[in-house]
Amino acid sequence: LLPLYTNCLLKSDAIAGGSDLGCDDRAFSMCCVSSMDVASSVVYFYPRLIPLHDVNPDETHVPQQIRCTVEKLSDNGVYLLENGIHMLLYVGLAVNPAWIQDVFGVQTAAQIDIDRTRLVDRDNPLSRRITGIIQSISSNRPRSMKLTIVRQRDKLEIVFKHFLCEDRSVASDSSFSYVDFLCHMHKEIRAILS
Repeated sequence: LLPLYTNCLLKSDAIAGGSDLGCDDRAFSMCCVSSMDVASSVVYFYPRLIPLHDVNPDETHVPQQIRCTVEKLSDNGVYLLENGIHMLLYVGLAVNPAWIQDVFGVQTAAQIDIDRTRLVDRDNPLSRRITGIIQSISSNRPRSMKLTIVRQRDKLEIVFKHFLCEDRSVASDSSFSYVDFLCHMHKEIRAILS
């Protein structure tokens, strides 16, 4: 896990920043990181990506997180990404209309109001389960997180993909994907040993 967290650390807003990140935002990130405990910093550098489209309404625990890469996303999926500061709800365009109706109260993903910062608790088990997961995650974080709804192929999708730390950074050409970083580290170690 050391190469994974090293790569995530090098790509983080607090360390690397980026051309699209203002100096105030970078200073905020640096200040947040300097005051985080270990558990919070682990989630900050490697965000949790939780699939919500296949949750069982009868269960009570938070679903298992998946790897933080675009390869794990599907067009018919809904994913919650949180890093202790930001909470993003990614909705694919091919999500089951019944799921969309139960959780958002509209027919299709295109009709979802992305300006909402919280989900309305509707009178059905799936809606209560999804809002319960979001409330459970929020209550375990020391700072309040605003929910941002991101539809697939919308302008905010680039913000969502910025937090997928195993992928190559969209904002910077100099950062590696996790696999590229492992290959680079392996090459450097071989050069040192020979």
